[in-house]
Amino acid sequence: MIEIYFTKNKDVYRKAEILIARKLNRAFTILRTKNGKPYIEGDPLYFSITHSGGRALIAICDKPVGVDMELYDTNGRLKNYKHVLSRFTEREKKQIDENFECFFLNWVCKEAYIKMNGGTLARDLKRLEYAYDKLYVDGREADCGYAVVTGYRTGAYAVCAKGYSDCELCECPFKLFRIRKGEKL
Repeated sequence: MIEIYFTKNKDVYRKAEILIARKLNRAFTILRTKNGKPYIEGDPLYFSITHSGGRALIAICDKPVGVDMELYDTNGRLKNYKHVLSRFTEREKKQIDENFECFFLNWVCKEAYIKMNGGTLARDLKRLEYAYDKLYVDGREADCGYAVVTGYRTGAYAVCAKGYSDCELCECPFKLFRIRKGEKL
């Protein structure tokens, strides 16, 4: 089971708690690892949250999951990404070659993978390569499914999940988060 919800960034952590409560149907506590990854102790329910530009994604899954998104700003200007390229492989730089969409697809895939594993950008970014629609970890193809998409002039989105195929993740629709009767933000 994997579900991905699109919502406004306001109260996103409370919204995640509501989604988790719907699945568990019992009291729970969210804890954090030493790297800050949130988790539910002793439960096989995983979640990941990302936000950018006032919007957010929440993924709920029965296996480790990570999501990331980067929205392009509404005026069409892009975040300055060129300073990050020094951390990329030559193959990645060649593919990106001034194409901001390629850069953001690369970035969100890597960050979703790091979130899935509870890692950190400082420690894990240099171990990853996303080139020609493939994600590599330490030179080997990643051991998870991943889906990376872009919307024209809107942003780049990625989800990584262990135990899922790329196709399963590509076919997973984004749902709109909605409060149900009796739920409170």
